[in-house]
Amino acid sequence: MIINIENLHFSYGIHEIFKDLNLSINEKKQIGLVGRNGTGKSTLLKLLTGELTPDSGRISKKNGLTIGYLAQEPVVAENMNLEEMLTSVFQPLIDMERRIKHIGDQIAKSSGDAQERLITEFGELQEAFLEQKGFEYPSRIRGIISGLGFKTDDLQKPFGVLSGGEKTRATLGQILLKEPELLLLDEPTNYLDINALQWLEQYLKSYPGTFIIISHDRYFMDKVCTSIIEVSQLNVTEYLGNYTHFALKKRQNMIEQNHQYQQQLKEIKHQQEVINRFRAYNSIKSSKRASSREKALSKIELMDKVETAHNSHFSFVPLVRSGNDVLIVEELSKSFDNRLLFQNMNFQVHRGDKIGIIGPNGAGKTTLFKIIQGILSPDSGTVRFGQKVHLGYFDQEHQDLKKFANENLLEVMWDVDAKLSEGEIRNILAAFLFVGEEVFKPVNTLSGGEKARLLLARLMISQSNFLLMDEPTNHIDMDTKEILESALSQYEGTLLFISHDRYFLNRISNQIYEFSAKGMEIHLGNYDDYMKHQADASEREALLAEKNMVVVTKTQQKTDRKKQKEEEARVRKMKKQVKEIEDAIVAQESEIKKIEDQMCLPDFYDDIENAAGITRFYEENKLKLAELTDEWENALMELEEL
Repeated sequence: MIINIENLHFSYGIHEIFKDLNLSINEKKQIGLVGRNGTGKSTLLKLLTGELTPDSGRISKKNGLTIGYLAQEPVVAENMNLEEMLTSVFQPLIDMERRIKHIGDQIAKSSGDAQERLITEFGELQEAFLEQKGFEYPSRIRGIISGLGFKTDDLQKPFGVLSGGEKTRATLGQILLKEPELLLLDEPTNYLDINALQWLEQYLKSYPGTFIIISHDRYFMDKVCTSIIEVSQLNVTEYLGNYTHFALKKRQNMIEQNHQYQQQLKEIKHQQEVINRFRAYNSIKSSKRASSREKALSKIELMDKVETAHNSHFSFVPLVRSGNDVLIVEELSKSFDNRLLFQNMNFQVHRGDKIGIIGPNGAGKTTLFKIIQGILSPDSGTVRFGQKVHLGYFDQEHQDLKKFANENLLEVMWDVDAKLSEGEIRNILAAFLFVGEEVFKPVNTLSGGEKARLLLARLMISQSNFLLMDEPTNHIDMDTKEILESALSQYEGTLLFISHDRYFLNRISNQIYEFSAKGMEIHLGNYDDYMKHQADASEREALLAEKNMVVVTKTQQKTDRKKQKEEEARVRKMKKQVKEIEDAIVAQESEIKKIEDQMCLPDFYDDIENAAGITRFYEENKLKLAELTDEWENALMELEEL
């Protein structure tokens, strides 16, 4: 055990944070710290470091325990550059290295006893230098710099001129190099791209000490944490396993607690009914029995009802069904100031696709979304939408809500669909955790997570059947993330989204588009499938390099290319057939509409013979429409099989 907390109380003024907190932290534990904002996660880390002092209770630490703490707002000398920051960790080793070199120079110039003393000190220092892995520190610094995404040009930048994200990464690098026995990290994944996240995961998996991490990155915690501590209701609860195990166990516990709560209510009601019957008998014996039961009933410790988070049961179905082809992007390219963002961009989005786009920052992902929306024009290429496609955009900056600053949630929802009743709007808002009087809150008083929930609720009742979402999980808490995932997993429209949230990508996407300057590489499946594809590809490349052989002959390559072209031709032909049937259906529906308009005229039945003929013609057209619809569905099935 490295830390033991006993009966700890802590408050900020009248706001109580912890009450009777007891917690033990053992060696070599990998702990994730979770809880709603304001419950005291960061406060707990500051209590462990000694930055805060408990009001009462005790925190016992192992003698000589070394602690490294990454705060959300790191504090470092502004004039110290990145190289100096990281190198300063090894200053004792650097001083030792200089002393060894100096003594080596002096040995050659001395003799006798003085030389003997220098030789002895030289040997002791060299042994200590080797034991402390002194020769490794330059490569460790290079590994940290590379892993956290810094470039060689960044090394000489003073800390004061670094961006907020760069400061966090620099401080994280400095702490990791120290390798303290207890590592406390408050939101270390902020400002890290996927490559840096993967590097940090591998680093922490082999970390020799204990770490406690606060993070909203659930995929990250699944990879590195072996236990989860939840902070809630002035105390903590520990769960064994990673975040997914915690979420499942917590949900099971909440269901069980609510079951027990309902059983207790039934028992109390039953006992009260028995007491009332005894009172009704109005005898001395029955009155004593009633009093006895009342006394027993008063001693029952009433359970609290547990809020089962957001078991939202609603249907997120677009009001209008799009055609099978939703979006066709061909030969798209875009540059800014002679800097190429992307070129040769070709892909198609079909109805029901849920596509996650990944790629490095600055590669042009958001620019692509602006081109799709028509906000920007491409340098070359085309963007075409299919039939009956209604585009909706989920904006992480919540720009769409700015015009509603002083309006309440009901008014914002009625802006989308004025026909809905207040009860219907309230039911929809309740699915996104807006209940009771909260529906009257002005938009300008909402938090970032609340605004994200409101935007999603608006999309739910809109005409949108194709959603573009740019980093939808940024700046929102875990509850809101889970609501978002629950809604989108049930969404029956089409989804194209940019995200660095691998847990979100894993749960929602059925395709991953990897974005780069060369174009778009398409991977079927979710994020785990994508990672497996990458690992398999790396393994194949390593095997080819090792054996130094060509796996596919030129003849095989020609055969494969021919087969691929034949398959592509069949797909194109079938897509053309589907398009022709869709056009025929539209024409047929138009013809039927004309006949219906004619049949609605007041004098339609004045000429019975003519009316009968038109009615037969109407039924024939309806039958033809049904046949076309069947033909369209069969063609779609065949296309999907291809």
